Amino acid sequence: MSSTQSQASSPASSTAFGPAFWTAPAIGRIPVRDVRPAVDGGRRAAKAVAGETFPVTATVFREGHDAVAANVVLTDPEGRAGPWTPMRELAPGTDRWGAEVTPGAVGRWTYHVEAWADPVTTWRRVASVKVPAGIDAGLVLEEGAALHTRAAARVPEGPERDTVLAAAAALQDDTLPVMTRLAAALTPEVDAVLARRPLR
Repeated sequence: MSSTQSQASSPASSTAFGPAFWTAPAIGRIPVRDVRPAVDGGRRAAKAVAGETFPVTATVFREGHDAVAANVVLTDPEGRAGPWTPMRELAPGTDRWGAEVTPGAVGRWTYHVEAWADPVTTWRRVASVKVPAGIDAGLVLEEGAALHTRAAARVPEGPERDTVLAAAAALQDDTLPVMTRLAAALTPEVDAVLARRPLR
């Protein structure tokens, strides 16, 4: 389930980059707070030169131990959303996330931060502890196979989908050692596909 937050900005006559409109901060299951850059608490548009890269940061968290993920979504002056830029946690345990974005043309761009529960990262955290320890390894690997199969369904047909499906197949293959099965889901190739097309 996605959670988004936009902060204020007012119309500007020059090139402006910032949130599209002011909304009262919404608190959901995954709060997104303190989105920056924001000028005068978000009441004025932040400005930059066309083609300039600038950082967007936000506090993103949830209760419990499940992982979250977040994107910055730019919206161009014509109202077209994209690109979606994955954010990363700036320092472990701080709940502060960031990404660098680059609007491509002059005009009033807007952005917002969206966040969601990240079941694959949550599974990886659990699996990296339980599988090496031999605690419910078969069950954990089956859960991982189901998650990767769901994730593959969101990827268009082609090599990227095949990469995720191969990981799911390896996780299900009980003829392989458990650590080999786990390693198949933790490759840089699988990471790259799931970063571009995350399971939400």
